[in-house]
Amino acid sequence: MNITVREYKVVYLYLFYMKVTISESKLTKVIHNYINISFEGFDNCYYNWADFNCGMGVCCDPYAIGFVLPDREYDDYLFKLVNRQYYDDDGDYPQELRDELPEPCQNSPDVSDEEFDLIVLSEEMYERLESLFGDINVWSKPLLNIINGVFNTNARTVSYPY
Repeated sequence: MNITVREYKVVYLYLFYMKVTISESKLTKVIHNYINISFEGFDNCYYNWADFNCGMGVCCDPYAIGFVLPDREYDDYLFKLVNRQYYDDDGDYPQELRDELPEPCQNSPDVSDEEFDLIVLSEEMYERLESLFGDINVWSKPLLNIINGVFNTNARTVSYPY
């Protein structure tokens, strides 16, 4: 059976504009596969305390854990796991956090600590997911399940840079 170019275009347009409904578990698998393809080494991200500019250079942020892809620089965070209650994206912290290395930063971060309850996506990660999957409300819960499952975190919410 041969189809004409016009018939092909009609079918293509129909499929392009057709709304597709898939279950959350399937969406989680699709997003996980997409992230692994788009961000090579996602499942092998390493993490450490994130940094903030404290005016005297770079200081350890005891309220943020940065996750970095294996082939990226230590401060090129794909996302951060943060303590929502105390984290400040601008690093506007009290002077005692700027003077000496804060006590929590003297040890490796515990990503399973329930005080770290918010995932803040990098602009790159947010834009890629948003461009393919649409509004964050569609994909934030599956993404949260992926990150919590892969990295053993206990985050409850996903956010993005404003």
